Parts: sequence; structure tokens; C-alpha cells
Amino acid sequence: MLMRVSEFRERVSTDLPGLIAELESATGRGGDDERHAWGLSLPALAGALTAPSLGELHVYLGGHGYLALEYQLPAASSWCDVVLLGRGVNGPSAVIVELKHWITRGDRPGPIEGLMERGGAIVLHPSEQVRGYTEYCRRFHSTVQEQRAVVRGCVLFTADSTVGRYADPPNDSLVREYPCFTLAPEVVRETWPAYLARTLNAADERFARAFVAGRYRQDRGFVRQIGAQIRDRADSPFVLLDHQQRAFALVRARLESEVLGRPAPRKQVMVIQGPPGSGKSVLAARIWSALVTDHRLPNGSVVLTTTSTAQTSNWAKLFQIAGDARAASGVVKRASSYVPITTQTLGRLRRKYGASFASNPAAWRDNVQQLRNWGVRFQDGAADEQYLVSIVDEAHALINPEHPEGRGQYGFAPTLGPLGWHIIRCSTVSIFLLDPEQGFRDRENTTLDDICRWAAELGAEVSEPISLEGAQFRCAGSAEYVAWVEALLRGKAAEELAPLARKWRQVFDVQMAETPAALEQRLRERVAAGRSVRLVASYAREWRTKGAARPHALPAAQKDFYEPYVDESGTRRYWSKIWNFIPQNGSDYTWFIQAPAGSPMHADPLCEVGCPYAVRGFDFDYVGVLWLSDLVWRDGRWRADPKHVYDTGLDRSVREAKTERVPGPAGEKLRSALAQAYRILLTRGLSGCYLWIEDRETREHVRACLGLAGD
Repeated sequence: MLMRVSEFRERVSTDLPGLIAELESATGRGGDDERHAWGLSLPALAGALTAPSLGELHVYLGGHGYLALEYQLPAASSWCDVVLLGRGVNGPSAVIVELKHWITRGDRPGPIEGLMERGGAIVLHPSEQVRGYTEYCRRFHSTVQEQRAVVRGCVLFTADSTVGRYADPPNDSLVREYPCFTLAPEVVRETWPAYLARTLNAADERFARAFVAGRYRQDRGFVRQIGAQIRDRADSPFVLLDHQQRAFALVRARLESEVLGRPAPRKQVMVIQGPPGSGKSVLAARIWSALVTDHRLPNGSVVLTTTSTAQTSNWAKLFQIAGDARAASGVVKRASSYVPITTQTLGRLRRKYGASFASNPAAWRDNVQQLRNWGVRFQDGAADEQYLVSIVDEAHALINPEHPEGRGQYGFAPTLGPLGWHIIRCSTVSIFLLDPEQGFRDRENTTLDDICRWAAELGAEVSEPISLEGAQFRCAGSAEYVAWVEALLRGKAAEELAPLARKWRQVFDVQMAETPAALEQRLRERVAAGRSVRLVASYAREWRTKGAARPHALPAAQKDFYEPYVDESGTRRYWSKIWNFIPQNGSDYTWFIQAPAGSPMHADPLCEVGCPYAVRGFDFDYVGVLWLSDLVWRDGRWRADPKHVYDTGLDRSVREAKTERVPGPAGEKLRSALAQAYRILLTRGLSGCYLWIEDRETREHVRACLGLAGD
């Protein structure tokens, strides 16, 4: 919402419920907690903006200034609480203000810059939060770039008068750049207005309205710097080998002829297929860097698109590291951001036009057309041809609601169509990297045929799919090991698999442990040798610690894994671990995958167990796989046991399998999904994979398939 500061103060004074109702309508956010927070923070903000000592800034804010309440960043899911807009000595200016109605006593600095410990949990420092918003606007906001606007950010605590611990090391430098203020009288009277006056000293209605209407646009110089770092760094993790180089050359040739140097490239789709470990993600990064560093690239943005929260957080962190800038994560976009409207906007439209609007997934094309007929503006990031190039990693995980498995509550409106269709609609060039066998959850159901069909419908040329088959940089480069894993999970006989295993075991280290404790001990030996390791498992244990502030400190019996075993002395013991701990409201998977300094995984890389969703697309020197009782060997074939499946992404398959008195089609469908999950887990290692198998009959079968039956 954009309004004059004077109008804002008047509304807060005379019609706060009405203002809150407008905010609910404008943002699609509501509920008792949200309304309560607005009811507390908005009067506090109005008080901070009316202090008599504001001097010239007070005159500016009182008569002519503008502010934007609950401003959504272009093509992003993030909302800024308040943006003050006007002019400073250097031209158009904006100050982003993050409001926190927190009682801060008892809070203390976190283990690394950007984090705080609050209420027993690790949370993002508000200054780090506002830094992300500020840098994003500087690098990806069209109006900021066009008018060369100055953007700064700060935090206003509205409930407590002391925030000293928030400025303590390691956050002292952060807070100097993105300061924290309170409503203490001397702060409101002197410090806060002095800070604002350094950036804002006059009104600029034209800029204010242009800022709110701004769209996503990449700062070409900035992304070129990131691309050069990915391409040229000696220690870059994005290095191409053999088949990857061939695939890159084929893609580059296509881009050379159809995109680079053309002012108006033709709409087209490219597809790259490859098994686990074939380097799809590395190839995606190198294609992106090659494009953004080429001076012949036409105008437009080149984005890397992700299909899961785990992917998004890890790709964002990798780009931040490569570009040495937090804003570098702005080139990463979630697939759901291509959908025309948010679920909140859909709710408003249903209240206006009737609850039945866009309720039928089968009629998704009609639903999208109706939005156009009504003149509904598509959200930024979802406009037709918004991006020059979209590179989609793990495209097999895209949700396609044309099929029943793709329908449900996913944080976007599936009744508005398949994610892949919208990506093609929004992009001049769409590049999809996929492995159909890695889509293991019910909703991960996009196929090559789907992509080709949508491309034809949207008028895009489709080039011949590029294959990475035979390429392998994981598993000690052994494509034979990957083939063995696939044959194992298809149920091929041990007599056929054992001779194959004896060959690849000469280069790839696979061992079996009798207990989970023994498995961990072997991995710790690898840690001592300086190797990267992780424990992984399918979702065959309930996530009991979800939401716990300090799950690592829980008693052993309360953790997610509490496995009984008998040690060498014959004593019964228990081995305990938690599932991968995901802080920041369950969105930051880097804590498990990349184990940054200060995280529990940095201190002990074996203190958690990762699930297939978290580790898909990533690799480590050695992995320890906990093969549990969700997939077992019985009567010469693999069987799924739905009693042991806790993956919410398989809820539909589990429900259907439980209705069968004897294993039938539903059980086979669940078995196939679990086999795909184990395929992911068994192919995460670069040098080795160690196994502990819970079920005795399954353990003996896998041992025989490895040619270890007599060992």
C-alpha cells in the first residue's frame, strides 16, 4: 500500500481497524496473529514518524512523504514491512524498515554473523533480513536501476527499549551498516530522525509510484561479475568433465545460433537428461555463467529455477559464495513463482467472483484465460516472456496438476496449471535438466512428453534432447555402480548382480555395517581423514523433533532415530540421531548440506540424518545409508511396507497402499517411489557408500548382490 505519511498517521489515529483490513486485502495475509502484530506495530511506527524533534525530516514526512506498507519485492516471495520513499542529496532514495515487535531481553548473538539466539532457537538477525531486502532492490529492481536510486535499510524494534545484544559481535559490523533502533524517547527524538535525514530530505511522488510499480530486472554488470566468478575461479565447484563438456558444447551451439547476438530470439525449449551424478546441476550453473558473461546476450534476465526449498536455499548460498555477495541469490527463482497469481490473490478473487472460481484443476486453461479476461495483472515473475532464459534444475520435480497426483496444497494454486507450462510461457528460452527416475514424491510428475507437448502449444521450438547417459562424476566415476543400483532396485537376481559388483568395488568403496553405531564409526574414520560425510535415510522414521528449538539437546529416547542394537560384548544399546535440522522456519537446508560455520553440522557432520528431499542433487565423499523397513526383500521381490513410510509427499500413495489387503497396483506404485528414493540415497557418494540395513532378510539379499554372502 502506498500512501502519504500524513495519511498513514491519520488512518492509524482514527481508523486503525480499517487500515488493517485494507492491509489484509492488499497482501492476502491475515489471521488473528497477523492482525494483532499490525495492531501493535503500526501505531508504534506512526509514533516514530510524528516525533516533534524530527525537524526538516518531520516536515517532509508530515506533508509530502510517501511510504509503502507491506511491499512485496519484485518476483520474490519476500515482503518488506515498510519502505520510506523520497529524495536525498544524491537523488531518489528509499529506506526499507523491518519492524520487530519483540521483547529482546534474554536474546543473545548467534554462532555466526547474521544469526541470533532467541527463545532457545536460532533465528535470522533482523539486520541480516533487511540487508537481503536492500541488496535485492539494488541489484534486481527496475526503478532503482533506471533512476539510480539510493537504497538503505534499518530495523525498528517497537516493543523493547534495549537491543544492545543485537549489536554485539559477531553482528557488530552488520548493525553498523543496517542499524537497529527502538522507540526509546532519546532514539525517537534524535538518533532515528538523524539516520533518516541522511537519506531522505524531500518528497518525490513520481519516484514513489514508480518504485511500487517496479519489476524484476537484473543488473547486467552485477550478474556478469557472478558469472565470471563461477566460470573462472580456480576452486570453482562447477567444473565440467567429458560428457558434460559435450552437452555444454551442444547447448552452447544452440544458444550461439538462436540467442546470442539476436535482438529478438525465437521461443524455444531445450532438454538435458541424465542419471544421478551425471552433472546436471554443474551444467546448469555453467550454462548460466556462459550466458550472462557473453556481451552478445540480448536484453533480458537469465535465471536459475529450482523445484524445492532444499534446492532453493542451497543454490542461493552457492551463488552468494561464488559472487561474494548476498544479493547474488536473486538470480535463483522458485518454480512456483511463475504461476500468474498467489494463493492470497486467488482468495480475494473468489471472494469477489464466487468460491467456485479456479476450483477445477482439469479446467486450468480456462482459469488462466479468465484471469486475462478480468484484466488481472500477473504477479511479477509470472508475466508472459518475462525472462530471456530460464534454466530449470531437477525439472522432474515440477508439479503437473493435469494428473491427480499433482493436485493438493503446495503453496501455489495448482488449478492454474502445470509449473512447466508456466515456465515456458514466461521465458523466451527454457532449458530443462531432468532425470525422470529421481521424481519420487507423488506430486513430482513432469515428463519429457509433457514438456514437448506444452512447448508445441506455446509455439516454442524443441531441440533434440541432450543425454548425459554414461557420464558419472559421483560414485568414483563408476557408471557401472549406478547401473548396479538400478538393477538391484528393479529386483534383478543376486547371481547376476554379484559378478558386476566385484568389478566396480575395485574403484568404489561399498561396505556393510552390522549396527548403526558401527556405520557411524566407519564414517568417523573418514572424517578424521579429512573427507566430507553424511548420514542419510528414507523417510521411514517419524519426524518427532520437528519444530524443536534445540533438537540436538533432547534426550536420546526423544530423538527421531532411537535404534536398539547389541554391541560386541552382548550389551543392548541404543543409537540416536535427529532428522536434518532446518532453521529459519524450515527453509534453510544449507545447514545440513553445506554445514556453515556455527551450525551443529559444522561441529559434527554426523549429528543429523538427511532425507532424500534434502540431499537430492548434492554429493559428499562418503555417505552412510540407513536402509530401513519401508522397502524390504520378500519372496524374491521388493515389497513396500506403508506402515513405515512417513514422507508426507507420499501420503496419497501410502493411503492407497494401505487399502489393499494383499499388495497390488497401489503397493507397486509405492514400491516404485521408494525405490527411486533409495536410488537417490545410494548415489550421493563420490568415493564410497556404507550401509546399515535394518531388516535381516533384506540385509542378506543386498549382501549377496554385493558378492559378500560368504564374508
